[in-house]
Amino acid sequence: MSTAEERLKKVGLSFPPQKMKGQGSTPYKIVDDLLFIGGVAPYDDNGKLAFKGRVGSDLTIDEGYQAARLVGLNMLRFIRDALGDLDKVDYIVKVTAMVSGIKGFSEIYRVAGGFSDLMTEVFGERGMHARMAVGASTLNDNAPIICDAIIKIRD
Repeated sequence: MSTAEERLKKVGLSFPPQKMKGQGSTPYKIVDDLLFIGGVAPYDDNGKLAFKGRVGSDLTIDEGYQAARLVGLNMLRFIRDALGDLDKVDYIVKVTAMVSGIKGFSEIYRVAGGFSDLMTEVFGERGMHARMAVGASTLNDNAPIICDAIIKIRD
């Protein structure tokens, strides 16, 4: 078991099964020393959305934050599936977080922080990344947050 996976277990998390919808797409793609991961949502162990709706009406900011952590956990599974070991991550380069919120919701960064905090817990400084967090009126399957990422692979 990798060091990153040991940190994951220390915080009491394990990988849920993966679910990724899309025609003509793949959950991830490796190009040279970069791993690109497509949009990941907060699916639970049963392959269903654990959180649904918009932050500010259907979900609180804290629930949105927890949904973002689950997105991070799902993302870690894709990273491990792609690379075979989480310790092959050199660092997380960039993350885009799309958060579904009510009109005027401006605390998107607080929700997206759930994802970013988990990456830092698992990878330490290697998990710190550039991030763009944007609001959306609706997302696929009524998910409250979807993230994608670019990851630098270790030589």
